[in-house]
Amino acid sequence: MECLKIDEIISHPDLAKYLITFTSGQTIFLEGDDSQDLYILVAGQVEIFKGDMKIRDITQEGAVFGEVSFFLGDKRTASVKAKTKVKVVFIPKEEITRFLEECPTAAPDIIRHLSLRLDEATQMLYGLKEVSDQLPDAVIVTDKAGRILVWNSAAEKLYGRDWQQMRDTNVDEIYVKPDEYKKFLAAVQTQYSAKEKVFDIRHPQKGSRCISTSFTILYDGHHNFQGVLSLGRDVTATKKLEKKYKRTFIWLISAFVLISFLAAMIFLGYPYYSKGHQAVNLRQKELNNLLAKDYFMLKSWLVNQMDDQNPEALSQIMQQFFYIQQTTAIPYSGLVLLDKDKKVVSAYSTKADISADAMIGSSYAAIEFQGSEDSLHKVLTVYRTEQDHPMGKKGNEIAFELYKADEFMGWLIFQMDMNLLANIYGADVQNLTKLQFDKP
Repeated sequence: MECLKIDEIISHPDLAKYLITFTSGQTIFLEGDDSQDLYILVAGQVEIFKGDMKIRDITQEGAVFGEVSFFLGDKRTASVKAKTKVKVVFIPKEEITRFLEECPTAAPDIIRHLSLRLDEATQMLYGLKEVSDQLPDAVIVTDKAGRILVWNSAAEKLYGRDWQQMRDTNVDEIYVKPDEYKKFLAAVQTQYSAKEKVFDIRHPQKGSRCISTSFTILYDGHHNFQGVLSLGRDVTATKKLEKKYKRTFIWLISAFVLISFLAAMIFLGYPYYSKGHQAVNLRQKELNNLLAKDYFMLKSWLVNQMDDQNPEALSQIMQQFFYIQQTTAIPYSGLVLLDKDKKVVSAYSTKADISADAMIGSSYAAIEFQGSEDSLHKVLTVYRTEQDHPMGKKGNEIAFELYKADEFMGWLIFQMDMNLLANIYGADVQNLTKLQFDKP
């Protein structure tokens, strides 16, 4: 912080009237006050608070504080209290001219200090523009009114507009639905930052594009909202691929639902009993059929993407599987895909407190795969850490072998919802091991 030559100020005989003393713990001014007076620290230490949170201390003699409200002519943005016994030069805003006339030797230093504070923001913005030009993502910095302050080279290419064209304009202009952007931005301000959201933008040459954008709120030293930093990248091709997968999945699900319905009608119409055999458990048979159907459906899509080593496509397939069945009470809470060495290559979970991305790269090699060698499936017992179970919560999973033609590709794992499994199908871990899925 730039400090003034305090000896020259306090030694001036006409400036004694500007000296004020505060006792330790005394409030100098409060956040929200209407005053815009200026203070220069002569002796002691002061503390700056934003709400109940302490931001920093001011200890250097000659340090100026209170200048934010002085500049803006607005209410105080923070509270200042005396940490020790404090002596300050108190300059009312309406008397700044008289003060400078009575202390002409201090005038250059005070003017230089205030000018430096104003110039710092400008220098930082130009520096940020130069740094952001080296980044591959489109960087946009706006002030709290939405006026564009930084627009890097990647943004020029992504949005089809150059810096001179966008400088000082409002960022709303680039969005197809400005109200949707404003609503999301208002939510971001309560969270400081947010995960990516896809917006449609207007590109002058390419038309409408899908831009995935992440936002970070910018605050000043007093925790006041000052603007927004956003990073954007073009995901138009990915969105088109998602729509294609969704249409295909809907068609497949419809076909499988019909097949399952016909199979269920045949099964329910011809129950059989045999001497020396227990009665067939219809609910567990239904579970057997459901798992078989979902396994063969997912297998038909996953093995090709595993061969292509396309992790993004694998994740999209898993996500779409749960999205299509979101109105159905299925007994799974997640999917995990393993390679030949039982290493996780992709995962998806419906539980908010479980990060599927964090599982990628982990290994199932140390977990026992229980089951008959003749069966296509194995039953696993795992312990996963959750928010309410930091030491690990016991869970059960079913692993199916994945083959492409005769080549073994890895394992598809269904993470079972044991509560739903018991309530709807009357099944437990022992019943899972008795399910029959013959190898093709």
